[in-house]
Formats: sequence, structure tokens, C-alpha cells
Amino acid sequence: MLRLYDSRTARVDEISPARAGVVRVACAGGLRSLLVGDLVRRVTAHHRLRAIGIWEDVPGASDLNVRPAELASGEADVHIGETVGRCSMASSDGLDPLAVRLALLSRHYRSDVTLTRGDLAEAESSLTSWRRRVAGWAESPGKSLSSEYVGEAVAALDSDLDTPSVFPVLSRLAEDASVPPGTKFETAIKVDMILGLDLVGLVGRL
Repeated sequence: MLRLYDSRTARVDEISPARAGVVRVACAGGLRSLLVGDLVRRVTAHHRLRAIGIWEDVPGASDLNVRPAELASGEADVHIGETVGRCSMASSDGLDPLAVRLALLSRHYRSDVTLTRGDLAEAESSLTSWRRRVAGWAESPGKSLSSEYVGEAVAALDSDLDTPSVFPVLSRLAEDASVPPGTKFETAIKVDMILGLDLVGLVGRL
């Protein structure tokens, strides 16, 4: 189960929903906080919990693949805001908006970050490279996903949303010659359901 840092106790503890099977996630702040809230919802949904987002719309959130909240206000089990690091970011005009999401997920959510135009361009290049890999794997016969790689990625996410540790897992998956391309495809898609980077964006288009 997902464990998050609690500023009141200065510990990383397992979240404890007030209602069985339902996690209510509230966000306060800007785009980075909403991205973290969206990620919490995606991780808890992976664990077969109903995840309810509670926040007001912020311009540009949908461009980062942040799904709309179900509620604008209300009581919550998880509060996102004060634990999220400060973020300074150059203009992303002309770049794939999800390059911003990738750049932020490549840094831990509690760390302060300064993203230059070069950082965002590098993230866009990396995103395109991953989409090309996934599109290539899609050309092979379908196979069952790798529970080992998915489990490792989810374990990192469960540990206080350690998103930076997920990408080395995907890189090892890509380089693992013992894993069939069809398995790599299904595994990457499963992980991307949480990351929200649209890694299938080039499937059937190359």
C-alpha cells in the first residue's frame, strides 16, 4: 500500500482511509501539487481502491494529463500541498506538455526543482524515445506483462512516490533480452497507467 510523508510526524507512513476501499485526495497549490495528487489517485487505483480527487481546476492541468477532480471541496484522507517542493520552470511553449510531467516525475515531489528550457527539451527527447520503443514493441505478438518489473515499479511508487526510481526499472526492462517485446509492451503500458505519460502515443504511427 502507498506510504507518504506526513509533515506532522516527519515520517513516511501508510495512508489510512477513513472509509474502506475509498481514498479521498485533496490538493492545495499549483500544477505540481495537482500532478502529485493525480499520481496518488493513480497509485491507489492500482491497488484497487476508489480514488476521489478534491481540488479546484487549475489552468494547464489537463495538458499535464491530470484528470479532473470529482469534488471541488470536502474532507480528505490525504492532503497534498505543503509537502510538495517549490518549482521554478522555464517556458514550455512549443514542447510536448507531457515533457513537463516527465521532467517533474524525474525529480522527487518533495524536492525543490528549477527546470530550465534545456531540462524540458531533454525530457521531451526522452519521452519521444520511450514512445518509439513502446511503438516498436507493439509490433510484436502480445504477451503477458512482467509482474516482476511492474511490482518493482509499484514498490518504488508506494515508497513515498519515489518516481525517479521507476525510470531505471523501465530502462532495465528495455534492455532485458530475456523479456519478449510483447511482454515489454504490456509491462510499459501497465506502468504508464500510473505515470500518465501517454507512452503509446506513437503506436501505429511510425
